[in-house]
Amino acid sequence: MDVFSTKKRLETNEELNVSSDFATFGAIHLNVTNLEKTIFFWTTIVGMKLRKSSGKTAELGTDSKALVIVYEVAKNRFVKGYSGLYHFAINAPNANEFAYMINRLIVKNYPFSAVDHTMSKSIYLDDPDGINIEFTLETPERFKRVVIQNGLQIEDKKGNIKSASAFLDIKKVLENLTDTTINRIISNQTCIGHLHLYATDVEKSNDFYQKLGLLSFNSLPYFMYADLGFGGAYKHRIALNSWHGSNRPLAPIENAGMKHFQINFKTEDKLKKALKNVSYKEEANRFWIKDVTGNNILLTTQNS
Repeated sequence: MDVFSTKKRLETNEELNVSSDFATFGAIHLNVTNLEKTIFFWTTIVGMKLRKSSGKTAELGTDSKALVIVYEVAKNRFVKGYSGLYHFAINAPNANEFAYMINRLIVKNYPFSAVDHTMSKSIYLDDPDGINIEFTLETPERFKRVVIQNGLQIEDKKGNIKSASAFLDIKKVLENLTDTTINRIISNQTCIGHLHLYATDVEKSNDFYQKLGLLSFNSLPYFMYADLGFGGAYKHRIALNSWHGSNRPLAPIENAGMKHFQINFKTEDKLKKALKNVSYKEEANRFWIKDVTGNNILLTTQNS
């Protein structure tokens, strides 16, 4: 059987602009075991700016915004097999910046793996605690549909059908590199692009995020997978899977991993609609919720 994306793509200039998303991610908050090693990773290896540090907490990101906030409270490294964070993606704003981020890792001799998802070009690496991170260049203009004949595959706009996790030619990616300055801060346009979560129940989690206003992109029960978007061209903003096994609990709080993440709605109306469908705790116009799995989420607007 050949099944394609549940949402038809609209070929308009507006959709191809990320600004058409009705929400964005704020910083992701992580519990880690060693602040010094974590700061070294995010600054020296990745190229983020240490925006501020106090006690056992540090805020890292670009010159203009925080992307990752870390807390030295964990006693154990990240352990696989639990529900919660699978990985999160740091999105490069253009091909040059994506190439720069990869080249920096190569120069620093830091290991990573490379994958072409068609809707994005991606590399994967682990932080010092084993938390998996994706650097991505979103390329929705190359994507046509999902095909589930002979496994999970992607058809691109040229009619080519290939694996959803195909080979990414790093040499070709590096042809876009125009800035070989190794130790500069990453671009201000860099952002948290998407989160991929291990869910206790994919179907229930998918329903939950739709109640928040996210739009279903793919729902593939056979593959224990679903993903949703914020309305723009790139529709893979929150992904859900149960590849680790159904109904697995969250990791113990002593383990390194995600503390919480933030969804920042662009309008008060979108936020209000989301809050109608969930239980929440309000703190100074900031709203705390939990998803079906138990992940902590902070809902805000741009004016919060």
